[in-house]
Amino acid sequence: MKQCPSVSDIWKALEEWAPASLAEEWDNVGIQVGDPLARVKRLVTALDVTIPLVDYAIEQNANMILTHHPLIFSPIKKLDLSTPIPALIARLIKKDIALASAHTNLDSALDGVSDELVSLLNLKEVTPLVPSSDKTETSTGLGRTGILPEPLKLKEVIDRIIKGLDVPGVSAAGDPDMTIRKIAVCGGSGSSLWPEFLKCGADLFLTAEIKHNIFREAEMLGLAVIDAGHFATEWPVIPALTKFMQDIAEKRGWNLEVLMLRDQTAPASWYSS
Repeated sequence: MKQCPSVSDIWKALEEWAPASLAEEWDNVGIQVGDPLARVKRLVTALDVTIPLVDYAIEQNANMILTHHPLIFSPIKKLDLSTPIPALIARLIKKDIALASAHTNLDSALDGVSDELVSLLNLKEVTPLVPSSDKTETSTGLGRTGILPEPLKLKEVIDRIIKGLDVPGVSAAGDPDMTIRKIAVCGGSGSSLWPEFLKCGADLFLTAEIKHNIFREAEMLGLAVIDAGHFATEWPVIPALTKFMQDIAEKRGWNLEVLMLRDQTAPASWYSS
């Protein structure tokens, strides 16, 4: 008879793909809520911990949620249930739903967040933009750089990104007709990696949450930058995460159903007159 894995079993299995050791020092990854020894029959994956996600997990009688973004980043000084994060934690505890998050460890892992963008653009000769400090893991690190199979104009790359990420538009700096050969990508917020981008010799930086001064600098340097949104540049890893857990469950003979909250959307929408 198949057995249900524990919360800890699921997290340890995920670490085979995205070890917690790859997480940034400021990050908070791992099991955030719940009993590590509790058994899990149904797991739900999503990008963010939200009220609709918790509602969905309750409706599906799920025992665990696995997200990319952690619910708890900073120490919680009081459990005031009139505030959003403590209220969500209380609901999870009351419903016996555990929560774990794989954040910057999944960003840095091979085939992680940024590698989904690499696949979208079909980049070749791929290397980390910021290599992991672990010298034995030469393929891991934040962001990626790679070469297009054939040069494209910036406007062609923009069109491919809009269609591939299914977004209404992007913010971009650069001459639409400029030639793009080498691209650096970073799913999620990438402004902090701007100095590394300038060193890598790429023509274009695809990421999100780009600061105004970086757009200006790119304009002056004749480089291209595309801000496609935090949610949109990270969401593609969630189907990959779901499939990974489904494959693990099958290989190990676990009695585990893995569901994905398919209709989760970005917290902000694009409006035009």
